[in-house]
Amino acid sequence: MTGTRRFTGKAAVWPALAAVVVACVGLAPAASAADTPPNPLDKPGWVLDRHDEFNGSLDPNLWVTHYLESRTPEWRSRARYGFRNGALVLRIDDDQPTYYAGDPMKVSSIQTGQRTGLHKTSPQDHAIPSVWKYAPRYGYFEIRGRTSARSGLHAAFWTVGKQDTATQNAEVDIMEHPGRTPRNFNFSLHKWSDPAVPEVNNSIATGFDLAGGMHIYGLEWTPTQLKLYVDNKLTKTINASPAYASVFLLGIYENAGWTGTVDPADPRPKEFVVDYFRAYHKA
Repeated sequence: MTGTRRFTGKAAVWPALAAVVVACVGLAPAASAADTPPNPLDKPGWVLDRHDEFNGSLDPNLWVTHYLESRTPEWRSRARYGFRNGALVLRIDDDQPTYYAGDPMKVSSIQTGQRTGLHKTSPQDHAIPSVWKYAPRYGYFEIRGRTSARSGLHAAFWTVGKQDTATQNAEVDIMEHPGRTPRNFNFSLHKWSDPAVPEVNNSIATGFDLAGGMHIYGLEWTPTQLKLYVDNKLTKTINASPAYASVFLLGIYENAGWTGTVDPADPRPKEFVVDYFRAYHKA
């Protein structure tokens, strides 16, 4: 099963209004007390560049729905996803193929561009067209989302250089959440082949359960810094940054090899829920 599958959600409404709400506009998204409210679309000091509010579909002019496709057969790279309560739901399913033959990793990911050989020096299965739907250099980038807290699972909002040259391949993990650490995520700069940036790894303690509600994760990317914002608060700064265009990825991974052992009794689907993606440039 590939492509999109719709989900239905339920929310409590006052009995007297329930029939009107359902008939006219559908059920409203349920809000958790742990949720951070969404930000307004307008951001002072910034100009909205691109965005997707995930209201029942993906913007085809923004997203590629295969994960680094040139590394594996096309059918293994397809994302499993759907929509629920006005949010994107990336899933790991029982019947989903592994990303590689003979390897247990499964992944569902969308990304804003692709090329043959994108990301590190991984083995290649086939050539693909180069497609750059969105590959900015510098700006402010934000999602609102909820992960899953399970061993052997991780979810990530990240970037990788588009590799116009071999060394333009640094990776920024804006929010990389290993599910076995419910209240911590990684904010990292991986240099890979880029001699101009350092290797920097940070574990960010949030004080909240990343799987317990919707939270906002933002990156301000300047020529000299990477600034992490969590729920609109400046949380960590890396005093270095890639100096070239990069693509953005949203993904959920199971059995990636560094996130612990998967409990075979842990039911699927496993989910990464994203309310929106927004990108801005300086006014």
